[in-house]
Amino acid sequence: MIRALLLAAALLLALSAPAAAHTVSAGADLRLAQTFGGAEVTLVIKGTPRVPGPLRIGVIAYEGAGLAVNLEVRSLTGGGTVTGTARAAADPRYAELRVTETGPHELTVRAGDEVSVVPFRVLVDRGSPGQFLIYGGLFVAAVLLVGGLLTGAMSRRRPAMLLAAGAAAGVTVAAMVVVFEPLVPPGPPDGAAPAAPAAATPAGRPYAQARFSTEPARPVAGQDFTLRVDLVDGATGRPVDDLVSHHEALAHLVVSSEDGAWFRHAHPLRTGPGRLEVRLRAGRPGRHFAHAELEREDSGGQLLSGEFTVAGDPVEASGPAPTPVTAVAGRPSTVEVAADGPVVPWLGMSGHLIVRSEDGTFLGHVHEMGTPGPRLRFTFSFPEAGRYLAWAQHATTGRIVTRPLVVDVTEPV
Repeated sequence: MIRALLLAAALLLALSAPAAAHTVSAGADLRLAQTFGGAEVTLVIKGTPRVPGPLRIGVIAYEGAGLAVNLEVRSLTGGGTVTGTARAAADPRYAELRVTETGPHELTVRAGDEVSVVPFRVLVDRGSPGQFLIYGGLFVAAVLLVGGLLTGAMSRRRPAMLLAAGAAAGVTVAAMVVVFEPLVPPGPPDGAAPAAPAAATPAGRPYAQARFSTEPARPVAGQDFTLRVDLVDGATGRPVDDLVSHHEALAHLVVSSEDGAWFRHAHPLRTGPGRLEVRLRAGRPGRHFAHAELEREDSGGQLLSGEFTVAGDPVEASGPAPTPVTAVAGRPSTVEVAADGPVVPWLGMSGHLIVRSEDGTFLGHVHEMGTPGPRLRFTFSFPEAGRYLAWAQHATTGRIVTRPLVVDVTEPV
C-alpha cells in the first residue's frame, strides 16, 4: 500500500500539469505598443493572480522616458473604476490597482491631452477539477491506511482489510485521474468570453475596410497633425472593435513620404470603437503613403493602405543618406546593418525591416530572428525587379534607431 501511494505521488508530479488554453491564457501579461506625443512606449498589464486582488500596470519607455500617464481601469460588468499613475521608464515601476471582478475591462491611459482606451479581460485560473479528485483520493487513502494500520495493531483483521481496500481504491482513483486528466481539454479561466456554439462560429471574419484621414485635412510641413484610421467590417459596415495584439500592438502604422525621406513606424491609440489615431509631425511636403498592419480576432493578418498630402514649400532631404543594397527578384536576400549600441527587444523582436515599393503599392515587414548582437541580419524575398525603399529598425535603451536603405532589385539571370 505504501508503494502504491508513492507511485501515485510520482505520477502526480510528473503528469498533472494542465495544458494552457488555446486562445485564452490566465496569468499572461498583455503588452501593447503605443505612440504618445511621437514617443514609443509599451503598456504592460501584468497577469492577475486572484480576484479581488492587485492589477499591476507599467509603461516601458523606448522613447519618451519620464512621460507621466494617468491610468483608469473600469469594469464593463459592474462599472467599478480604480485609478493610478505611472511613469514611462526603461525599467518601470508598476502601478498597483485593485480589481474586484473578472471579465471585460477597459484601461484608459492619458498622457497630456492624448487618450488611449485599451480593452482587456481580467482572467483568473479556476484550477483543474481533477485536482480535487487527485488530492482528495490521496487524502482519503492516507486516512484509511492509517486507520487500517491501527485497526490491524488491535487484532481486528476484517475491519483492517476493509480499510486497506478503501485506501487502495482512493489511490487507484487518484492515479487514474493523474494519467487521464492531461487528455481532457482544460476549461476556460474565470472572466473568459462566453464560447459561441460551434455552428455559430464563423470560419474567420470579413476583412476590415479602412478610411484614412488627417486633422487638419491638409497637414503642413513642420506642424503636428493627427492621422486617423476608421475601421469598418466589410460585411456589416459596423465599426471593427475586435483587434487582437499582433506583435505587441493593436496595429502597426507605417507612414512615409513618397520619396522616402520621411518615415515613421508608429502604434496608434485606440480612441473609440473602430477608431485608431496617432499624432505625428509632418516633416516633408508632398504625397505620403500610410499602411496599417492589423489582425482581427479569429482571423488572419491584414494590410490596409491609404494616402494623404502635406502642404508646404519643397525642402531638401535631411538625415542620413540611404544605404545602397542590391538583390535579385524572387530569391531570398540578406540585408545586414550595424547595431547602434546594445540591442533590446522591441515589439517582441531584435529588429524590424520594413520594405516599400517606390510607388507605394507594396509593403513588406520581416524581423531579425537571431540573437541580438553588433550586427542585425534580415532575410527578405523581393517579389519583382525594381527599386525599393527600406528601413531597418532596432531599439537601444531609450531610443529607436532607423537605418534608411535603397534596394535595387534585378531580374534573375
